[in-house]
Amino acid sequence: MKLGMKRLAVVGALGVASATLAVSPAFAKSDISIQATPHTAHAGHVVKVHGQGDDDAEQYTTLVIQERSGKPGHWGHWHAVKQSFNGDARANVKATHTGDLQFRSVLYATDKHHQHAKTDRTSTPVTVHVVR
Repeated sequence: MKLGMKRLAVVGALGVASATLAVSPAFAKSDISIQATPHTAHAGHVVKVHGQGDDDAEQYTTLVIQERSGKPGHWGHWHAVKQSFNGDARANVKATHTGDLQFRSVLYATDKHHQHAKTDRTSTPVTVHVVR
C-alpha cells in the first residue's frame, strides 16, 4: 500500500511540474559564436574562420565576421571580413605578418519599418597567433 501512495505522489509531482513548464512564457533565443583554426598559424598561410549567429526575435539579421591585428593594449581597428544574411559566415583569411589576429562575430538586427541596423550582440573574440 505504501508503494502505491509513493508512486501516486511522484506521478502527481511530475504532472504539476510539466503543467508549470507548459504555462511559462516562451522567450526568443539569441546566440552567437566564432571559431578560427588553426590557433597558431605561419605567416602566409590561411586561417579558416566560421561565425554563426541568430536571434529569433528579430525579423532581419546580418552576421559580420570582423578582424583586427596587433597585440594586447595595441590592437588595430575592427574591420569586416565577411558578411552573411543567413546567420552562417565562413572566411579564409591569409595571415600576412607575424603577431596576433583576433576575430569576432557581430550580429546586426534591422527594424523592418526603418531599415536602420543596430548591433544585436557581439561574440567574445578568438585570437590566432601568427609565427614565422
